[in-house]
Amino acid sequence: MTTRLERSLDYATGPAALHAAFTDAAYWPARVAEVGGEGARVAELTVTGEGAGASVRVLVVHVIGEDKLPPVVTAIRPGGLEIHRVEEWGPFDGTRCEGRFSADIQGVPAQLSGTTVLEGAPGADGTARITADGEASVSIPFVAKKVESLVVENLQELMEGEREFTLQWIAEH
Repeated sequence: MTTRLERSLDYATGPAALHAAFTDAAYWPARVAEVGGEGARVAELTVTGEGAGASVRVLVVHVIGEDKLPPVVTAIRPGGLEIHRVEEWGPFDGTRCEGRFSADIQGVPAQLSGTTVLEGAPGADGTARITADGEASVSIPFVAKKVESLVVENLQELMEGEREFTLQWIAEH
């Protein structure tokens, strides 16, 4: 069973500036500290290349305490959760760059994965758009759809917070 994730977010900055932020090693620890939640950390960070030719791969570990989880989750797995989230962005070709994302919940047969595209928003000069296309999959009988929906919903909320942080970070750097 899977639940689709299709989401576009517009950023009030150009795509080149957004790519530059994503490929700046200082950006990721700051983003995780601001919007990653209690106990979140950058576990791995690799930036290769420079400027528009730069690529990045980051592994962020999010920790969610049992008290912050809905009953449907704690009923199938008592205790908190540790989520390993990978985000990758490739080089910027002057108009767009492509990426991938994934998330695995440790100790739970659940994962999220997909692709992303960063490009200019149609009809909006100086505005970048990130489009994410993926799916959440949970292999737990009877509750899979509910847990998948929660995963997608929470990721969308996190993406909104990350957008706000990113715009502020770009303005300050």
